[in-house]
Amino acid sequence: MTEEALLTRVKTKLFLRSRRRATHLLEGQYAAMHRGRSMDFDDLREYEPGDEVADIDWNASARSGTTLVRRWADERRNRVCFVMDSGRNMATGSTAGDSKRDIAVMAAGALGYIAQRHGDEVAFISGNADGVHQLPFRATEGALERGLRAASEPIAIDGARSDVLGLLDRARVTLKQRMFVVVIADELPLDARLREQLGALSAAHQLVWLEVGDGDPIGHGGEAPSFDVDDGWEMPRTLARSPKLRRELDIAMAERARELRTELERRGVSHTRIESVDATVPALLELLRVRQHARI
Repeated sequence: MTEEALLTRVKTKLFLRSRRRATHLLEGQYAAMHRGRSMDFDDLREYEPGDEVADIDWNASARSGTTLVRRWADERRNRVCFVMDSGRNMATGSTAGDSKRDIAVMAAGALGYIAQRHGDEVAFISGNADGVHQLPFRATEGALERGLRAASEPIAIDGARSDVLGLLDRARVTLKQRMFVVVIADELPLDARLREQLGALSAAHQLVWLEVGDGDPIGHGGEAPSFDVDDGWEMPRTLARSPKLRRELDIAMAERARELRTELERRGVSHTRIESVDATVPALLELLRVRQHARI
């Protein structure tokens, strides 16, 4: 496997989707998501989809023959830290059957690549119950590739357990400067510890929550094996085929999702759920569109 394999895979998906249109849209939405509003004018750049009309410099555009927008000093460089689960939970299938690991790599790779194209620095905090791996902020594709590899290579069914709360705690303790913190994990129960971490991180940073949808926990009505990755317990087929169990499970899952969504929105945390590799870029586009329009 070549050193650039993961990032190359991400960029290929971006460039092939809708004949590169998705890449340009994602880039424009990303820029609009966090553009500065200081009074310190920096320079001009070409207009991109998602830029605001108020930023267009009409005189400079007329002179150059190209639509130009003003860029402000605090737009120049931002920091984005990806907090990504590297535990065995991410080795299972997603709602659509794709590997949750592949979805996580696509999400972090796409946002990281676009961030770096805008001159931003990217870092990674990843790991599992065996430990946390933290990479420093860098603005190069080589560093992004290393971050994707460090976060994804430990993921295995027989690997260490997931410990997202531990990763969030590391982010809370070590990230001092206000920045974008993008959390990538699967479906977590909303307990007191998670509420506490969400409160601390959302108060200190601009928090973005990307949830990778779990596959069917009862094996599609008993037609496929279903087991707990933490302890290996396998659900009996007769139990998995129970209509009552299906109803109760659907209710419990909907309630968990509602509680988490309510908590994230109460904290002002941008969030989306991603269920397949192909749905990753559209989900990110919609997330950034909603975030842009929700800005104060």
